[in-house]
Amino acid sequence: METFKADVVERESEYYLTLNIKDTELNIPLTKDEPNEVKVIFNHLILKLKKSPFKFEISEREEGDIFYNIAKEYISQLNSELDAIHKELDANHLLEATTESNDT
Repeated sequence: METFKADVVERESEYYLTLNIKDTELNIPLTKDEPNEVKVIFNHLILKLKKSPFKFEISEREEGDIFYNIAKEYISQLNSELDAIHKELDANHLLEATTESNDT
């Protein structure tokens, strides 16, 4: 299972949870309500999940502010959801064919 990096980023007085998947950066707004933006990001994650399982790891900070703590919990929940969705995709034979079988 691949592990990708996540971090909290501030841009123009707004905070985002940034998910880095190889050369793609996805930004989930933490300080504003953008359901359509989040939906697009989750659709992207599901398409990637069909190819292979993955999870996110947030960069550790000694002194995390509230946005860091929110993002850390978000990543924990997201990883659980990604695992459950991958298992459901597998059970319904919706994973893309790979040359190697993974039982994760």
